[in-house]
Amino acid sequence: MACRIDRRSFLGKSIAAGAAYAGIRSLEEKNLLAAAQDNGARTAELRKRTASEPKIPIGKIGNLQMSRIIAGGNVISGWCHNRDLLYVSTLAGHYLTEEKQFDTLELMEEYGINAIAPDPTQLAIINKYKQQRGGALQTVVGVRQDWEHLNQPFWSGMKEWIDRSIDDGATTMYTQGGFTEHAMKTGKPELIDVIARAVAYIKEKGFLAGLGCHDVKVIEVADEYGIEPDYYFKTFHRDNYWSAHPREKRVHWSVDAERSNDHNEFHDNIFDLFPDRTRELMAKKAKPWIAFKTLAAGAIHPESAFEFCFKGGADFLAVGMFDFQVIENTVIANRVLAMDDVQNRSRPWRA
Repeated sequence: MACRIDRRSFLGKSIAAGAAYAGIRSLEEKNLLAAAQDNGARTAELRKRTASEPKIPIGKIGNLQMSRIIAGGNVISGWCHNRDLLYVSTLAGHYLTEEKQFDTLELMEEYGINAIAPDPTQLAIINKYKQQRGGALQTVVGVRQDWEHLNQPFWSGMKEWIDRSIDDGATTMYTQGGFTEHAMKTGKPELIDVIARAVAYIKEKGFLAGLGCHDVKVIEVADEYGIEPDYYFKTFHRDNYWSAHPREKRVHWSVDAERSNDHNEFHDNIFDLFPDRTRELMAKKAKPWIAFKTLAAGAIHPESAFEFCFKGGADFLAVGMFDFQVIENTVIANRVLAMDDVQNRSRPWRA
Protein backbone atom coordinates (compact mmCIF):
# COMPACT_ATOMS: atom_id res chain seq x y z
CA MET A 1 0.00 0.00 0.00
CA ALA A 2 1.49 3.35 -1.07
CA CYS A 3 1.54 6.31 1.30
CA ARG A 4 2.59 9.93 1.23
CA ILE A 5 5.01 11.35 3.77
CA ASP A 6 5.34 15.12 3.98
CA ARG A 7 8.63 16.78 4.85
CA ARG A 8 7.82 17.32 8.53
CA SER A 9 6.73 13.75 9.21
CA PHE A 10 9.67 12.42 7.21
CA LEU A 11 12.05 14.60 9.21
CA GLY A 12 10.58 13.43 12.50
CA LYS A 13 10.77 9.75 11.57
CA SER A 14 14.29 10.10 10.18
CA ILE A 15 15.59 11.77 13.31
CA ALA A 16 13.84 9.25 15.53
CA ALA A 17 15.45 6.39 13.62
CA GLY A 18 18.84 8.06 13.94
CA ALA A 19 18.34 8.44 17.67
CA ALA A 20 18.36 4.68 18.06
CA TYR A 21 21.95 4.68 16.82
CA ALA A 22 23.07 7.86 18.58
CA GLY A 23 21.80 6.82 21.99
CA ILE A 24 22.37 10.18 23.65
CA ARG A 25 21.70 13.52 22.02
CA SER A 26 22.21 17.12 23.05
CA LEU A 27 19.36 19.14 24.56
CA GLU A 28 19.20 21.23 21.38
CA GLU A 29 18.87 18.15 19.19
CA LYS A 30 16.20 16.65 21.45
CA ASN A 31 14.23 19.88 21.31
CA LEU A 32 14.47 20.02 17.54
CA LEU A 33 13.31 16.40 17.32
CA ALA A 34 10.37 17.12 19.60
CA ALA A 35 9.41 20.21 17.59
CA ALA A 36 9.53 18.27 14.33
CA GLN A 37 7.14 15.71 15.77
CA ASP A 38 4.61 17.81 17.69
CA ASN A 39 3.48 19.97 14.75
CA GLY A 40 3.50 23.17 16.84
CA ALA A 41 1.41 21.84 19.73
CA ARG A 42 4.01 22.72 22.36
CA THR A 43 4.32 26.31 21.13
CA ALA A 44 0.53 26.68 21.10
CA GLU A 45 0.35 25.48 24.71
CA LEU A 46 3.11 27.88 25.77
CA ARG A 47 1.27 30.72 24.07
CA LYS A 48 -1.77 30.07 26.23
CA ARG A 49 0.26 29.88 29.43
CA THR A 50 2.17 33.10 28.70
CA ALA A 51 -0.65 35.24 27.29
CA SER A 52 -0.01 37.90 29.95
CA GLU A 53 3.77 37.85 29.63
CA PRO A 54 5.13 41.40 29.13
CA LYS A 55 7.00 42.16 25.95
CA ILE A 56 10.79 42.31 25.96
CA PRO A 57 12.01 45.69 27.31
CA ILE A 58 13.28 48.29 24.86
CA GLY A 59 16.61 50.12 24.70
CA LYS A 60 17.85 52.81 22.33
CA ILE A 61 20.77 53.00 19.91
CA GLY A 62 20.74 56.54 18.61
CA ASN A 63 17.19 57.13 17.42
CA LEU A 64 16.38 53.42 17.12
CA GLN A 65 14.23 51.73 19.73
CA MET A 66 15.28 48.09 19.89
CA SER A 67 14.31 45.15 22.03
CA ARG A 68 16.95 43.98 24.50
CA ILE A 69 16.81 40.58 22.78
CA ILE A 70 17.52 40.64 19.05
CA ALA A 71 16.93 37.59 16.87
CA GLY A 72 19.90 35.92 15.23
CA GLY A 73 19.79 35.62 11.46
CA ASN A 74 20.09 31.84 11.52
CA VAL A 75 16.29 31.56 11.77
CA ILE A 76 16.40 32.61 8.10
CA SER A 77 19.62 31.01 6.90
CA GLY A 78 19.65 27.79 8.92
CA TRP A 79 23.41 28.32 9.35
CA CYS A 80 24.59 26.70 12.57
CA HIS A 81 27.96 26.32 14.24
CA ASN A 82 28.09 22.56 14.33
CA ARG A 83 31.44 21.85 16.00
CA ASP A 84 31.94 18.25 14.83
CA LEU A 85 28.24 17.44 14.26
CA LEU A 86 28.32 17.89 10.51
CA TYR A 87 24.61 17.34 9.89
CA VAL A 88 23.27 20.10 12.15
CA SER A 89 23.11 22.87 9.54
CA THR A 90 21.42 20.51 7.08
CA LEU A 91 18.91 19.47 9.74
CA ALA A 92 18.12 23.11 10.57
CA GLY A 93 17.82 23.95 6.88
CA HIS A 94 15.20 21.22 6.37
CA TYR A 95 13.25 22.29 9.45
CA LEU A 96 13.22 25.98 8.49
CA THR A 97 10.76 26.00 5.60
CA GLU A 98 9.61 29.45 4.51
CA GLU A 99 6.35 29.00 6.40
CA LYS A 100 8.28 28.03 9.54
CA GLN A 101 10.56 31.04 9.14
CA PHE A 102 7.61 33.40 8.83
CA ASP A 103 5.80 31.78 11.77
CA THR A 104 8.94 32.18 13.88
CA LEU A 105 9.42 35.83 12.97
CA GLU A 106 5.76 36.51 13.69
CA LEU A 107 6.03 34.81 17.08
CA MET A 108 9.11 36.87 17.91
CA GLU A 109 7.28 40.10 17.17
CA GLU A 110 4.31 38.94 19.23
CA TYR A 111 6.59 38.65 22.27
CA GLY A 112 8.32 41.97 21.68
CA ILE A 113 11.44 41.04 19.73
CA ASN A 114 11.46 43.87 17.20
CA ALA A 115 14.85 43.39 15.51
CA ILE A 116 16.84 40.69 13.76
CA ALA A 117 20.53 40.52 12.82
CA PRO A 118 20.61 39.02 9.31
CA ASP A 119 23.22 38.55 6.63
CA PRO A 120 22.71 40.97 3.70
CA THR A 121 21.56 38.06 1.54
CA GLN A 122 18.64 37.43 3.92
CA LEU A 123 16.99 40.84 3.56
CA ALA A 124 14.84 39.73 0.62
CA ILE A 125 13.06 37.05 2.65
CA ILE A 126 12.57 39.42 5.59
CA ASN A 127 10.99 41.92 3.19
CA LYS A 128 8.76 39.16 1.85
CA TYR A 129 7.72 38.30 5.42
CA LYS A 130 6.78 41.93 6.05
CA GLN A 131 4.74 42.07 2.84
CA GLN A 132 2.86 38.84 3.59
CA ARG A 133 2.50 39.00 7.36
CA GLY A 134 2.61 42.75 7.99
CA GLY A 135 5.60 42.60 10.33
CA ALA A 136 7.77 45.58 11.23
CA LEU A 137 11.10 43.95 12.14
CA GLN A 138 14.13 46.21 12.19
CA THR A 139 17.31 44.77 10.68
CA VAL A 140 20.82 45.02 12.11
CA VAL A 141 22.78 43.92 9.06
CA GLY A 142 26.35 42.58 9.08
CA VAL A 143 27.67 44.03 5.82
CA ARG A 144 30.43 42.18 4.04
CA GLN A 145 31.77 41.39 0.60
CA ASP A 146 31.47 38.07 -1.21
CA TRP A 147 33.05 35.33 0.92
CA GLU A 148 35.80 34.74 -1.65
CA HIS A 149 37.26 38.11 -0.62
CA LEU A 150 37.35 37.29 3.10
CA ASN A 151 41.13 37.62 3.34
CA GLN A 152 41.47 40.45 0.83
CA PRO A 153 38.65 42.97 1.24
CA PHE A 154 38.62 46.00 -1.03
CA TRP A 155 36.63 49.18 -0.80
CA SER A 156 34.55 49.02 -3.99
CA GLY A 157 33.28 45.56 -3.04
CA MET A 158 32.39 46.58 0.50
CA LYS A 159 30.68 49.75 -0.74
CA GLU A 160 28.61 47.70 -3.18
CA TRP A 161 27.25 45.52 -0.36
CA ILE A 162 26.51 48.53 1.85
CA ASP A 163 24.57 50.19 -0.97
CA ARG A 164 22.76 46.95 -1.72
CA SER A 165 21.79 46.55 1.94
CA ILE A 166 20.47 50.12 2.03
CA ASP A 167 18.42 49.49 -1.11
CA ASP A 168 17.04 46.32 0.50
CA GLY A 169 15.83 48.25 3.54
CA ALA A 170 18.50 47.73 6.21
CA THR A 171 17.72 49.62 9.42
CA THR A 172 21.33 49.81 10.59
CA MET A 173 24.57 48.16 9.50
CA TYR A 174 27.77 46.97 11.12
CA THR A 175 30.92 45.53 9.60
CA GLN A 176 30.45 41.75 9.68
CA GLY A 177 32.63 40.13 12.34
CA GLY A 178 34.50 37.66 10.14
CA PHE A 179 35.40 40.23 7.51
CA THR A 180 36.37 42.81 10.10
CA GLU A 181 38.55 40.34 11.96
CA HIS A 182 40.35 38.96 8.91
CA ALA A 183 41.20 42.50 7.80
CA MET A 184 42.36 43.67 11.22
CA LYS A 185 44.56 40.68 12.01
CA THR A 186 46.72 41.25 8.92
CA GLY A 187 47.96 44.51 10.40
CA LYS A 188 47.94 45.94 6.86
CA PRO A 189 46.77 49.57 6.84
CA GLU A 190 45.20 49.24 3.38
CA LEU A 191 42.93 46.39 4.57
CA ILE A 192 42.10 48.00 7.90
CA ASP A 193 41.18 51.12 5.92
CA VAL A 194 38.43 49.17 4.15
CA ILE A 195 36.76 48.64 7.53
CA ALA A 196 37.34 52.26 8.56
CA ARG A 197 35.84 53.54 5.31
CA ALA A 198 32.86 51.19 5.67
CA VAL A 199 32.00 52.58 9.13
CA ALA A 200 32.42 56.16 7.88
CA TYR A 201 30.39 55.54 4.72
CA ILE A 202 27.46 54.00 6.59
CA LYS A 203 27.35 57.15 8.71
CA GLU A 204 27.59 59.38 5.63
CA LYS A 205 24.53 57.63 4.22
CA GLY A 206 22.59 58.60 7.35
CA PHE A 207 22.62 55.24 9.16
CA LEU A 208 24.00 54.14 12.50
CA ALA A 209 27.24 52.19 11.97
CA GLY A 210 28.55 49.34 14.09
CA LEU A 211 31.80 47.42 14.34
CA GLY A 212 31.52 43.61 14.51
CA CYS A 213 34.11 41.22 15.91
CA HIS A 214 34.96 38.17 17.98
CA ASP A 215 38.36 39.18 19.32
CA VAL A 216 39.01 42.12 21.64
CA LYS A 217 42.06 42.83 19.48
CA VAL A 218 39.73 44.15 16.76
CA ILE A 219 38.45 46.92 19.03
CA GLU A 220 41.99 47.72 20.15
CA VAL A 221 43.11 48.06 16.52
CA ALA A 222 40.02 50.15 15.72
CA ASP A 223 40.91 52.49 18.59
CA GLU A 224 44.47 52.75 17.29
CA TYR A 225 43.21 53.74 13.83
CA GLY A 226 40.59 56.14 15.16
CA ILE A 227 37.58 54.14 14.00
CA GLU A 228 34.50 55.39 15.87
CA PRO A 229 31.41 53.20 15.43
CA ASP A 230 28.04 54.13 16.88
CA TYR A 231 27.85 50.72 18.57
CA TYR A 232 29.76 47.46 18.92
CA PHE A 233 28.58 44.03 17.81
CA LYS A 234 30.91 41.90 19.91
CA THR A 235 30.78 38.25 21.01
CA PHE A 236 30.35 37.50 24.70
CA HIS A 237 29.62 34.29 26.58
CA ARG A 238 30.76 32.11 29.46
CA ASP A 239 33.77 29.93 28.76
CA ASN A 240 33.31 27.13 31.30
CA TYR A 241 31.28 24.72 29.15
CA TRP A 242 32.69 21.33 28.14
CA SER A 243 33.65 21.96 24.52
CA ALA A 244 35.53 25.19 25.25
CA HIS A 245 39.24 24.43 25.03
CA PRO A 246 41.53 25.39 27.96
CA ARG A 247 42.18 29.08 28.54
CA GLU A 248 45.93 28.61 28.49
CA LYS A 249 45.66 27.15 24.98
CA ARG A 250 43.64 29.99 23.46
CA VAL A 251 45.26 32.20 20.86
CA HIS A 252 44.13 35.61 19.68
CA TRP A 253 42.66 35.80 16.15
CA SER A 254 41.88 32.05 16.09
CA VAL A 255 38.06 32.35 16.00
CA ASP A 256 36.63 31.97 12.51
CA ALA A 257 39.95 30.52 11.39
CA GLU A 258 41.33 27.04 10.73
CA ARG A 259 39.82 24.24 12.81
CA SER A 260 42.07 21.86 14.69
CA ASN A 261 41.36 18.21 15.50
CA ASP A 262 43.14 18.72 18.82
CA HIS A 263 40.57 19.19 21.61
CA ASN A 264 42.95 21.69 23.19
CA GLU A 265 42.64 24.03 20.20
CA PHE A 266 39.92 25.89 18.29
CA HIS A 267 37.35 23.77 16.45
CA ASP A 268 34.31 26.00 15.89
CA ASN A 269 33.73 25.67 19.62
CA ILE A 270 34.24 29.09 21.22
CA PHE A 271 33.45 32.60 20.02
CA ASP A 272 34.79 34.84 22.78
CA LEU A 273 38.22 33.53 23.67
CA PHE A 274 38.72 35.89 26.61
CA PRO A 275 35.37 36.99 28.08
CA ASP A 276 37.05 38.63 31.09
CA ARG A 277 39.00 40.88 28.75
CA THR A 278 35.84 41.64 26.79
CA ARG A 279 34.09 42.70 29.98
CA GLU A 280 37.02 44.89 31.02
CA LEU A 281 37.36 46.54 27.61
CA MET A 282 33.66 47.19 27.13
CA ALA A 283 33.40 48.68 30.61
CA LYS A 284 35.47 51.58 29.24
CA LYS A 285 33.25 52.11 26.21
CA ALA A 286 30.38 54.59 26.34
CA LYS A 287 28.83 53.25 23.13
CA PRO A 288 26.02 50.65 23.09
CA TRP A 289 27.07 47.02 22.89
CA ILE A 290 25.13 44.24 21.18
CA ALA A 291 26.57 40.92 22.38
CA PHE A 292 26.26 37.95 20.05
CA LYS A 293 27.06 34.23 20.23
CA THR A 294 25.74 34.60 23.78
CA LEU A 295 24.77 30.91 24.03
CA ALA A 296 28.10 29.81 22.52
CA ALA A 297 26.11 28.31 19.64
CA GLY A 298 23.82 26.25 21.87
CA ALA A 299 26.37 25.14 24.49
CA ILE A 300 25.00 27.32 27.31
CA HIS A 301 21.48 27.41 28.76
CA PRO A 302 19.74 30.75 28.07
CA GLU A 303 19.14 31.52 31.76
CA SER A 304 22.84 31.23 32.56
CA ALA A 305 23.83 33.02 29.36
CA PHE A 306 21.45 35.96 29.69
CA GLU A 307 22.38 36.62 33.30
CA PHE A 308 26.11 36.42 32.51
CA CYS A 309 25.87 38.75 29.52
CA PHE A 310 23.56 41.40 30.97
CA LYS A 311 25.45 41.48 34.27
CA GLY A 312 28.69 41.65 32.28
CA GLY A 313 27.63 44.86 30.60
CA ALA A 314 25.93 43.97 27.30
CA ASP A 315 23.07 46.31 26.38
CA PHE A 316 21.43 43.95 23.89
CA LEU A 317 21.79 40.23 23.14
CA ALA A 318 21.58 38.77 19.64
CA VAL A 319 20.23 35.26 20.15
CA GLY A 320 19.72 32.57 17.54
CA MET A 321 16.57 30.58 18.25
CA PHE A 322 14.08 28.21 16.69
CA ASP A 323 10.34 28.83 17.07
CA PHE A 324 10.06 26.43 20.01
CA GLN A 325 12.67 28.49 21.92
CA VAL A 326 11.18 31.96 21.41
CA ILE A 327 8.64 32.03 24.24
CA GLU A 328 10.93 30.44 26.83
CA ASN A 329 13.75 32.80 25.88
CA THR A 330 11.56 35.87 26.26
CA VAL A 331 10.25 34.70 29.64
CA ILE A 332 13.81 34.06 30.81
CA ALA A 333 15.03 37.41 29.47
CA ASN A 334 12.25 39.31 31.24
CA ARG A 335 13.08 37.56 34.50
CA VAL A 336 16.82 38.24 34.18
CA LEU A 337 16.37 41.88 33.18
CA ALA A 338 14.25 42.46 36.30
CA MET A 339 17.03 41.28 38.64
CA ASP A 340 18.43 43.99 40.93
CA ASP A 341 22.04 43.08 40.20
CA VAL A 342 21.33 43.30 36.46
CA GLN A 343 19.54 46.63 36.71
CA ASN A 344 22.36 47.96 38.92
CA ARG A 345 25.31 46.30 37.23
CA SER A 346 28.76 47.85 37.23
CA ARG A 347 28.81 48.91 33.56
CA PRO A 348 26.14 51.60 33.09
CA TRP A 349 23.41 50.89 30.57
CA ARG A 350 24.58 52.60 27.40
CA ALA A 351 21.35 52.18 25.48
